[in-house]
Amino acid sequence: MKKLLIIASMLVTTLSTQANTIKIGVAAEPYPPFSTKSANGTWTGFEIDLIHNVCDKAQLTCEIKDIAWDGLIPSLQSKKIDVIFTSMTVTEARAKKVLFTSPYYNTLPAIVGLEGQTFALTKTALKGKIIGVQNSTIAAFYIKEKAGKFTSIRYYDTQDAVNADLLAGRIDFMIADDIPATEFYNKNKAGLVYYGAVTYEPSLGKGIAAAVRLSDTALASQLSSAIDTLVPSKEYEALSMKYFGTNIAP
Repeated sequence: MKKLLIIASMLVTTLSTQANTIKIGVAAEPYPPFSTKSANGTWTGFEIDLIHNVCDKAQLTCEIKDIAWDGLIPSLQSKKIDVIFTSMTVTEARAKKVLFTSPYYNTLPAIVGLEGQTFALTKTALKGKIIGVQNSTIAAFYIKEKAGKFTSIRYYDTQDAVNADLLAGRIDFMIADDIPATEFYNKNKAGLVYYGAVTYEPSLGKGIAAAVRLSDTALASQLSSAIDTLVPSKEYEALSMKYFGTNIAP
C-alpha cells in the first residue's frame, strides 16, 4: 500500500511537471545580443537569460525550440510551440493572430549605411540606392511602406546576411531594430555611418512582447505577471546592463 502511494505521488508530480512545461519559440536565425545558438547547441543572449528568469518567476518549466522567423506564428497556431519570445513587436495585425503579454523592451528601427551618403526617405536621396532588411520584420514593413515605391529594397532571411552584404558593399543601407543595429555598427565602424533611429509612429507597434495563442489567456496572464515583476527590478537592470550597457526597460 505504501509503495502504491509513493508511485501515485510520483505520477502526480510527473503529470504536474508536464502540465507546466511550455515550449518557448525563439528565432533560429542568430540575433545578437538577444539570442545566439553556439556550435554545441547552447543558447546565449539577453532574451535567453530573460526567458529563464520569466519562467522561474512564473513557476514554469520551459524548453527552448528554435524556429525560422517566418514560421514562428504558424508554429504557435499549430501547437508546435506554446510561446513566442524572440523580439516580436506588438502590432495590430499580429494581435489578430496571437495574444501578446506585457512588453519587456522597446526599440525603433535604425539605419546603418556606407559612409559618404545621405539618408532620407525621399526619391532624390535614395535614387539608385539599395536598402537591405530582414524579411517579415517591422523594419521591413516600415521601409517598404516609406520607400518601396522609389528605391530598391532587398529582403534577407537573416540579419547576419544583411550585415554581411552591407560590409561587402553590395547594399548601401540596412534597416534593423536600433539595439542590434547599434551593436553591429559599434563593431564595424570603418566605412560605415550610423544614420539614427526613425521617428516613432503607430505603425511601428507598441514595444516588444512575448506571444501565446489567442485562447491561452491564463498563460498570457501568468507570463505578463512575471514580466511586470521583472522589468522594474534590479535583476532586469543588471541583465540589461550586462548586454547593452544601459537599461532597455519599456
